[in-house]
Amino acid sequence: MHTNTSDQRFPPAPGAGPSRKQFKVGTLTYTVSGLAVLFFWLLWGDFCFTLMEVVWQSILPLHIKALNAPNWVIGAMMTSIPQILNMTLNPVISTKSDSFRSQWGRRRPFMLVATPFIALFLCLVGFTPEMGRFLFTIGLGKVTGWSVGAITVGVIAVMIAGFRIAELFVATLFYYFLNDVVPQLVMARFLALFRVVGTLAGALYSFFFYQHALTHMRLIFVCAGLLYFVGFMMMCWRVKEGEYPPPSPVPDKDRGFLGMIRVYVRDCFGQKLFIILYLQTMVGALTYGCAVFGVFLNISLGLNLQQLGSINAMVNVFSTLLIYPAGMLADRFHPMRLIVLAKFAGAILIPLQFVWLFTHYSPSVNYMILLVLNMLTLPLNLIVAASIMPLYMRLFPREQFGKYCSCIAMCGALVGIFSGILAGLFIDNMRKVFPDAQFGKDFCFRLIPAWNLFFMSVEIILLALFYKEWRRLGGVSYVPHAVEGNS
Repeated sequence: MHTNTSDQRFPPAPGAGPSRKQFKVGTLTYTVSGLAVLFFWLLWGDFCFTLMEVVWQSILPLHIKALNAPNWVIGAMMTSIPQILNMTLNPVISTKSDSFRSQWGRRRPFMLVATPFIALFLCLVGFTPEMGRFLFTIGLGKVTGWSVGAITVGVIAVMIAGFRIAELFVATLFYYFLNDVVPQLVMARFLALFRVVGTLAGALYSFFFYQHALTHMRLIFVCAGLLYFVGFMMMCWRVKEGEYPPPSPVPDKDRGFLGMIRVYVRDCFGQKLFIILYLQTMVGALTYGCAVFGVFLNISLGLNLQQLGSINAMVNVFSTLLIYPAGMLADRFHPMRLIVLAKFAGAILIPLQFVWLFTHYSPSVNYMILLVLNMLTLPLNLIVAASIMPLYMRLFPREQFGKYCSCIAMCGALVGIFSGILAGLFIDNMRKVFPDAQFGKDFCFRLIPAWNLFFMSVEIILLALFYKEWRRLGGVSYVPHAVEGNS
């Protein structure tokens, strides 16, 4: 079989010879200089991708809220629509890409096709106010009885659906792509650098642009879309995949739509260890349901977008100092152990956020409290972020990595469909229990930590069962293998 080398794709350093250290993954072989070039392009792609994601997730809730949409609608649009698409498309994309073969590889063709559409929808979101007014003036308002704001919310929902369909191809396959092109020997260190670059992108945005999220929304979306298109296409062009063995033949009994479903369920749910992991992921999705409303909790404390941006920027800057050590910890002590400890410690810290239920401080004091709480939870979040993907890489068979990861995503999405709506309904009902007239404007958002504590406690119990089963299967000696009966 033909072997791709870094020298074929990247010019060798002067004097390079057979004695130079080499790194291999599949049929790909890299020299040190080739590995450095690989890292550069992947990190550049991550920078553009992260900036695009941060812009999308940070501005849209504010934009929808400004149109007077109820909280359950915000939850539905920001979590339910994406999760419905994730649940239905992720398994198909992941499984198909595992067995796909082309001269461009098995992951890149999907990402190359999706990237222009992601950029297009990102740019169009900046023009949704004009689209809403236009549709209202041509008669849609009279036909439906909707206001300009309601029609604009509908336009945003369409944009979210289109964007998420295209974005799923990249968000789903990007980590699979890394697993295919980055040597396992340097994977943990690369993932640490990967997160450093993503964090710096978030810090740059938070410090310089977040405060203008509503006043310059269109310009931010258009610039983010164009940067993502150019940057990510460059990465896909420069980083090439190796060659893969042909996919295993599919027995006749497993052909067809029903056969594919049968094989998928048999493989993904064939081990108790994985089933517990899926359950823990589903509960984690419920915990995440209130995340989209976190910005409104902070605003209810009297903070403005500039202050919130500065906190996010400081957190991201400190993250860059801690991410690489977190990756080293994951290598040294095994990601499983670190995730259990970090999750448990994170649950213990959640009650500190109840401080705002019982006391009222000035915005300047709230600013300092919020900053301290963020700094306390930062190392724990980084440990989980640094450990989760290395853990999956140690748990799942490499040949079918996409299939097993897609099952995790599908299970999380199945619950995530309802988590945002349920969280929004929870907050709306808390507003009735703690009315603004008596407790202050938006006091209901201060109940978000109660939601988080309940579901994280359940998640901790499942995580303990997961750890126990992992130990039973060998612990650090556990070796991933395909379920018996899988071709």
